[in-house]
Amino acid sequence: MLSSPATSDTRDATSEASWIARTADAVIEHAKQTGATKLVCASGISPSGDIHLGNLREAMTAHLVAEELLARGLDAIHHHSWDDYDRFRKVPAGVPKQWAEHVGKPLAAIPDPAGEFESYAVRHMTRFTDALERLGVRMREVRQSVAYPDGTYNSQIRVALDRRGDIFDILETFQTEGRHETSVEERRAAYYPYKPYCEVCGKDSTEVTGWDGTNITYTCRCGHVGGHSLADGSQPSGKLVWKVDWPMRWAFEGVQFEPAGEDHHAPTSSFASGRVIIRALYDAEAPSTAVYSFVRPAGGGGKLSSSAGGAATPDTILAILEPPMVRWLYARRLPSNGFTIDLSPSAIVRLYDEWDRYSAKVAAGEASPTETHLHELCVQTHVGAVEQSARPVSFRLLSALVDITAGSTTQIARLLREQLTVEGTGQDVPETDDALLAELEPRLGNAIRYTESLPEGDRTIVRTEFNAEAWSGLDAATRDGVALLVDRMGENWTLPDLTTTVYAVPKLMVGLPADAEPTPELKKQQRTFFKALYQLLVSRDTGPRLPTLLLSLGPDRTRTLLTPS
Repeated sequence: MLSSPATSDTRDATSEASWIARTADAVIEHAKQTGATKLVCASGISPSGDIHLGNLREAMTAHLVAEELLARGLDAIHHHSWDDYDRFRKVPAGVPKQWAEHVGKPLAAIPDPAGEFESYAVRHMTRFTDALERLGVRMREVRQSVAYPDGTYNSQIRVALDRRGDIFDILETFQTEGRHETSVEERRAAYYPYKPYCEVCGKDSTEVTGWDGTNITYTCRCGHVGGHSLADGSQPSGKLVWKVDWPMRWAFEGVQFEPAGEDHHAPTSSFASGRVIIRALYDAEAPSTAVYSFVRPAGGGGKLSSSAGGAATPDTILAILEPPMVRWLYARRLPSNGFTIDLSPSAIVRLYDEWDRYSAKVAAGEASPTETHLHELCVQTHVGAVEQSARPVSFRLLSALVDITAGSTTQIARLLREQLTVEGTGQDVPETDDALLAELEPRLGNAIRYTESLPEGDRTIVRTEFNAEAWSGLDAATRDGVALLVDRMGENWTLPDLTTTVYAVPKLMVGLPADAEPTPELKKQQRTFFKALYQLLVSRDTGPRLPTLLLSLGPDRTRTLLTPS
């Protein structure tokens, strides 16, 4: 009988335990009831198009629960099914229209439009698994396009075909009345829970005509009449229909946990009917589960869809966010809570700030046990640390440095080395620029790609000389404010000091103390003053946050650009 080691008791004993810990508790209890000794956490994805961040929730939910179980010293595994034996339903956006001739064939049999991969399915699977590798997700992968033709499930398919009447009766109870023109008796007699792929045209436009306990026969719309054996050792070309395939694989793999989307958990959907089918046909129990909600793109759009094309994918978000941050997006929310993926420039910077504050809180020992637990799951897996920067310099600062240096890593290293020295942390900076830059990865590369993705109008070009024209347009009070700023900047060229100074000057300009609370009038005064500074520094009304911009420019260049000669 399965038991959880005592070491897990303190972690999970409180009501504040994370959803991951609570879900793991439920999996353990389910396994005790079923007598399972191996905890199989399953996920499955059909590579019908871009495998997007909504699909990632399926894999990440199973992964995080498996990691929790492994952390408790239990025998757990993340089992992933590639449903690449599913039919190609329609031509997604971005795929040539002539690919319509392949509709009805298995995804694994569809040619890669670019001719770079073994198939259309492998293209999308490879792109996804490469991203999962960076995210620290390790899975036991099974391709259904291999398992079915290899005869792996032949005995389970025979059970389903022998019990086709029982399956029909079960599924009938989950269907809405009045949807069919033919009688229940007619439909029951014609029902087969198995769809052959035609050996001539390769499509599933087939209709089963007979089953003798070993062999199945069919006709195809292409005109072919054929059949194949489902005896042990034979290699059939066909698969069970989805609502039977899923519970069959639960039983075959001994799945103890599998998350599923809201659509699969509706009262008449596949999970509900699967609970009944797995008991009736395979004398097993449906797994413990978690209902996850949809991940939606920013802007109020609908749920992400692979077949729609152009969806945000894990590799696109990993081009800008560090892997632990992507894990955090999923770990910090209940699976049932939907969320929006916002890759706008301001949202990315805010997310980095939030993650860095969270990490600092954990490092300082100020986080709750649940917060610390979630952070551990984000930065570490059972196979090792998840890729992240050894020196997590502020993303605001890095992106500003990239912006004003046009991505020159030599200049970035020089400016950053100067800043770290001012902050008093320069003593542990590597001697060579290459070593310093290596410590900044992958965050530096993310900052470079982030900056390159900004619209041309949002890129910053710092002036090389004093802007006399802009200065001449300033009133006397604003000129005095600029002079006051230069005078108060002093020698402490750090982000906190510069932030305090930049926001204090507009208050001092109107006779208020430097620590006065902001008012609407004061905020208006700040905007006017900041606009003047941006014009003097970058010949625009806006730009990177002024403290970050000044920090990246350094004291000498800042004074040159803000002081008339």
